[in-house]
Amino acid sequence: MNKSFLISYILIFYCSILFAQNTINSYKYILVPKQFEFQKSVDQHQLNSLMKFEFQKSGYTALFTDDQYPSDLATNRCMALKVKLNNNPMLFKTKMSIDFYDCNNRIVYSTKEVSSKEKVYKKAYYEAVRKIFVELKQLNYSYDASLNSNENKIEAEEEIIVPKQIKVTKTENSLKTNTEPIVKEITPPIKPKVILESVTNNVKTVPLKVVDKPVIKAIEGNYNFDNWGVSTISKKGNNYVVIGGDEGFEFAIIYKTSKASIFIIKWAAYKQPQLLEVDNEGNLLIDTKKGLKVYKRVH
Repeated sequence: MNKSFLISYILIFYCSILFAQNTINSYKYILVPKQFEFQKSVDQHQLNSLMKFEFQKSGYTALFTDDQYPSDLATNRCMALKVKLNNNPMLFKTKMSIDFYDCNNRIVYSTKEVSSKEKVYKKAYYEAVRKIFVELKQLNYSYDASLNSNENKIEAEEEIIVPKQIKVTKTENSLKTNTEPIVKEITPPIKPKVILESVTNNVKTVPLKVVDKPVIKAIEGNYNFDNWGVSTISKKGNNYVVIGGDEGFEFAIIYKTSKASIFIIKWAAYKQPQLLEVDNEGNLLIDTKKGLKVYKRVH
């Protein structure tokens, strides 16, 4: 391969990564729909929940489109990107990609199309989504409010009418002959334009139902853990333990992370820890090799 061509390719690659980072980093929230166009029901195969969970794992603040919005998003919907998962089924493979739309339904970023040869739909979807998030994690997302790419500025001219000023100058001749003084007409300087900044374009938005921040459920409580039956999560030191069975066996430890709704669970029977999320209903979502596992809260 030609050396100059290789250098050009590397420069183009890194420039595209930098552009994508600046584009995504200017948005604070990601909105995931509960049902994509190709799905037959809400959260079919728990694919939408998996998407939201993967965004959270990758450092994004993800919400379902019907969640309660934080106050800043409720007053400015342009702070969020909407997600569309594209499904392009083939004869022997499933192809998928993600498009990100801004508040004006313009595509601001699209991932590369990935594929899965799994024959079972759920396994194919999960494999494809995880491949897509390999690319999204490489963007190293971090919200930067200073970019403000999702806000508009408009100019408004302030028209001010200033009367012409009259300057009277008396000359020697006018004093001597008692003639009228010479009148000079002076045009005032042009008034500069006044710029009104940061007028956002969310004036036309549909009135939003809630302006409060979403309620994050506490992880402590009772849950149905399959073979263990109804088990209890309680605080122990700085972490939490899961206690179940007739003998009150501690079969898992749960560790906190920097996000209030995201945890790490370490099972007593397994070495590999897993990520855990508490959803808006208070249920536990755990990312396993077989897919997203839900443990229902028992009220």
